Amino acid sequence: MPPIDLAPIDVALLDVTEAVLKRLLAVAQDDADADEVTPPGGGSPGWNADRVRWFRAYHRAAAAGLDGPAREKTWAVTAGGNLAGAVRLKAISVPGTAGGSLVLETGIWLRRSLRGRGIGREALRLVTVQAAATGAAVLTADTATGNAAARSLLAAQGATLADVGTRVTARIPLP
Repeated sequence: MPPIDLAPIDVALLDVTEAVLKRLLAVAQDDADADEVTPPGGGSPGWNADRVRWFRAYHRAAAAGLDGPAREKTWAVTAGGNLAGAVRLKAISVPGTAGGSLVLETGIWLRRSLRGRGIGREALRLVTVQAAATGAAVLTADTATGNAAARSLLAAQGATLADVGTRVTARIPLP
């Protein structure tokens, strides 16, 4: 039996320009569930016109970054030079945060065919570096309690996980 190649895949974050947005939407429609990438909308399941409009508007608004009106920044995730999904940071207000420190929330989606290869772990590490560079105190995330992959990914990044009903909240302290 030949040895398994465990060489890491080169993962990077890429700003979402109009050209990248077009390609990212194609990747999402081809290899991700609309419910993983967009909020419900359009009255029909899957990728419908409302969800496509939302996807485009969302990434265009986030192009202005954390200081822009949306207070959000998205990046395309690349793996081996190919688009693999997207990751985001959003400035949020969390009650009880000491001294008004900036708290950021993150979220990620990856195309189904590339999951389980360490790409999400590296993308989360890279976005955590981006979050720390802003001076934020904490990076948070939210996922379903049954999403074992996301729970494992967050725990590996040093997150404290707390189950709240059917959701899990994660807190990653930043240096």
